[in-house]
Amino acid sequence: MGTISQLGGEAFNIVIEAIIKGVLAGLAYGLLLGPLFFLGIQVTLKRGLRDGLALAGGAFASDAILAAGSWWSSARLLVLVRQEFFQSAMGTVGALLIIGFGISALWPQKEKATDILLATAGKRRYSFLKGFALNMANPSNWLFWLGLATAARAEAPANVNHYTLVFLACALVMVLATDVSKVVLAGKIGMRLQPGIMKKVVRVAGGILVLVGLWLLGKSLNLIP
Repeated sequence: MGTISQLGGEAFNIVIEAIIKGVLAGLAYGLLLGPLFFLGIQVTLKRGLRDGLALAGGAFASDAILAAGSWWSSARLLVLVRQEFFQSAMGTVGALLIIGFGISALWPQKEKATDILLATAGKRRYSFLKGFALNMANPSNWLFWLGLATAARAEAPANVNHYTLVFLACALVMVLATDVSKVVLAGKIGMRLQPGIMKKVVRVAGGILVLVGLWLLGKSLNLIP
């Protein structure tokens, strides 16, 4: 197989094609309004923009791990992910996490101002872990990255290196960009809302998370057809 410099213009066009397709795939997936979107609203309005960005950073870290694993061995991992036990177990864990995050928004604990100041860094680490855990426990996320890697490998020309890597990297960057954009948008909206309305929005987002979590739990346990 040749490198871009060896193959010249043809390889360059192929890599540009990989970039465009990766960007479009990442944009399409990033614009979906899943549980992470509502969790992002909750965290950003309740804790602030930096905590929302920490949440997006955690989601990006899990996406990066899944993308790297998919690039390394998409065929083997895809067999694992398609097993009913894996999807049921991961779906149950993800559903319970979503329900827990939703309940924490519906019935938040009262915090003293001094406690908030002392625990700021810890809260951001917690937000990061929230994003990481929720994204990693989502079977659909596994299937997206594995399916994307499989499709990229299938259409990658035999004479060009790194097609799949470029494809996945561009998709990863676009997913991060859309997640950050959602958080920033939620932060800007929060700045224009009165405190009472902000609390109501946070609770509505929490309620949606609980409902989504219950639905996912029912699907994972085969209680919902």
